[in-house]
Amino acid sequence: MKMLLVSTVSAFFRQRAGTFLVLLGVLFGFLSANEHHAFAVFFLTGTYGMLALFVIWLTYSLLCVQFVINTWKLPEYTFIYHARTWPASVRMRRFAVQALGFMQPILGYGAYLFIIGIQDKLLSRLWPVLPFYMVLTLMLAAAAEWRIRKPVLYVAVKGRSIVKWPFPRPASWLYWSMEWLVRERGITLLVGKMGAMLVAAGTMLYYSTGEYDIRMPAVGMSLAYLLNLGLSFELYRWEGEIWLWGRSLPVSVWKRLARIIAAHAILIVPETLVLFRSRALAFADVAQLYLLGLTILIVCHTYLYKRAGMPENAMQVFLFGFVGLTLLILYKIPLLALLVCGLLFSAYASWPRARG
Repeated sequence: MKMLLVSTVSAFFRQRAGTFLVLLGVLFGFLSANEHHAFAVFFLTGTYGMLALFVIWLTYSLLCVQFVINTWKLPEYTFIYHARTWPASVRMRRFAVQALGFMQPILGYGAYLFIIGIQDKLLSRLWPVLPFYMVLTLMLAAAAEWRIRKPVLYVAVKGRSIVKWPFPRPASWLYWSMEWLVRERGITLLVGKMGAMLVAAGTMLYYSTGEYDIRMPAVGMSLAYLLNLGLSFELYRWEGEIWLWGRSLPVSVWKRLARIIAAHAILIVPETLVLFRSRALAFADVAQLYLLGLTILIVCHTYLYKRAGMPENAMQVFLFGFVGLTLLILYKIPLLALLVCGLLFSAYASWPRARG
């Protein structure tokens, strides 16, 4: 079962992490909570609402079917055909679990519809969702069963592309780092950004319910930005385990620090766009929160360097650091002062020192 989930479901989300990231940006960056609610009510009460919902889910499921059929033909997936030795009942049960793995976004939206149904007393209109789940699960399981019974093995030949990118790939550490993060750590990127954007959206939703000063979004966004620690650790692993020759290159400490700052500045753009979308904060306040999040990640990344990248030893320090930062914010310490102190600490910790 783990073989199916890791080799197929995880590969699907990893290869399409960029697409899901764009969808997250559209859903949480451009659509407000009222618009999400309006779509849910349309699906539940509209004349063609459930039909439109089924067509959207069917389109996504067909993309999953295409992925399974095409991927399992590749030479590196020859091991998958050992599944034919499983009993038919076991095979269909495991293919059904694999189908549910593909349907995680659909299941999540179904849970959202359930919440809206309870809130607006529309549960009686929600009954078609269960048959939809059954049909789509059977379709995905049947596609996997068909591919297992009719194996087609071939070696993919690279063909000529009709449209060619006229520019060469830039020889840039920043570009290669971001590309590696999207291509090889797509699921981590997707989950990290989803959590951070949800916390940012929840913070601004709560902020709009009353009269609060900058401290309230500062605490909430500190947590949202802190959820990028997994991505920061992946960047550390990229430089320490994969880009092995990077540390031996004659590059100054300050240039390395500037690279890290630029990479983290790009990472936290999506949740910052959620702040702009809410229009509840002025530009100067959003800029302060953005720089606060950047400072938090730079300090944490510097600590990873000092502790040789041992996240299990750093989690307790990060937790107490977040609690301490929250207390400083609540005691009305200016955010600009916290920013300056954090950046000065990172610069001091990165300062080259003689050994001996």
